[in-house]
Amino acid sequence: MKRNALLLSVIVAAAVATAAVAVEHPMRTDSGWFDLQNCVFCENLLKDPDLLPHMTWESHKFAGGMVQIFTVPAEHKESYVNAMKAMETIGNDLMSGKTNPMATKMCGSCAAYGQLMMAGATSEYVPGDAADVAIVTADDPALVAKIHEYCDRNNKEMALMMGGAHGEHSHEHAH
Repeated sequence: MKRNALLLSVIVAAAVATAAVAVEHPMRTDSGWFDLQNCVFCENLLKDPDLLPHMTWESHKFAGGMVQIFTVPAEHKESYVNAMKAMETIGNDLMSGKTNPMATKMCGSCAAYGQLMMAGATSEYVPGDAADVAIVTADDPALVAKIHEYCDRNNKEMALMMGGAHGEHSHEHAH
């Protein structure tokens, strides 16, 4: 597995996973930053309608970048893994040149994440029993600032999608 492609899949999932937790919330933000139904990555999270309501996501900045923490109960882990595998395949196809990113429908969050990776951000994905963790870092202070902007925008847009509420599925932390 290519490390960046896997993390791209995971970050995409984490960034949008909880956006459709409740039926009354839209599947996209007005800006298009999140668009679950019209993004080649995000749409994989909708294949099992029970997955999103049972996922949580937290995104936090730290000095060298950001960390994202995802939880999925054991009874929904198979759906989560299947969505991750599908997104990993898409990420690998984009990174290898098999698929043209300019001809691929992505939401703003997914496209921005890809731009961070292309700019040289490094990523690591750590699967766990209680939670999975994605870590995105950079040595260049300017790129760290872009990672922080991405983290802030994801948190802001998630809050907008969830009606401005900050619950267990929509965390905004300034560190």
